[in-house]
Amino acid sequence: MKTIQKHTLLTDDKIQTITLKQGFRIVRVEYLVTEKVISLWVESPLRADIPAVQKSFVVKKTNQTVPEDYAHIHTAIDLLKPEAFHLFEVSSDQEHTLASLPEWKADNFDPRAA
Repeated sequence: MKTIQKHTLLTDDKIQTITLKQGFRIVRVEYLVTEKVISLWVESPLRADIPAVQKSFVVKKTNQTVPEDYAHIHTAIDLLKPEAFHLFEVSSDQEHTLASLPEWKADNFDPRAA
């Protein structure tokens, strides 16, 4: 047996981790105007012997950058504003290295080194 579960993701540009059953399938992504959140509907198996997995996602607005290894899942549109939200799955390697990256500052840039 299987079911459809609903998960809520914030649009705040932060990595969000949810627990899903191995073999899950994302079936719908939608922006909910009244709550200002992304709803993620996931088809999941119900068998108790199927292990759970942690998956991380981030929601970005149009023209915001993401690392190359993020996988685009879907785009959700705010129908009341000319705005779109793009859902990306964060790769597990990137998830653990984001916090350790040094902050880039313009005064640290040396064009001769490029």
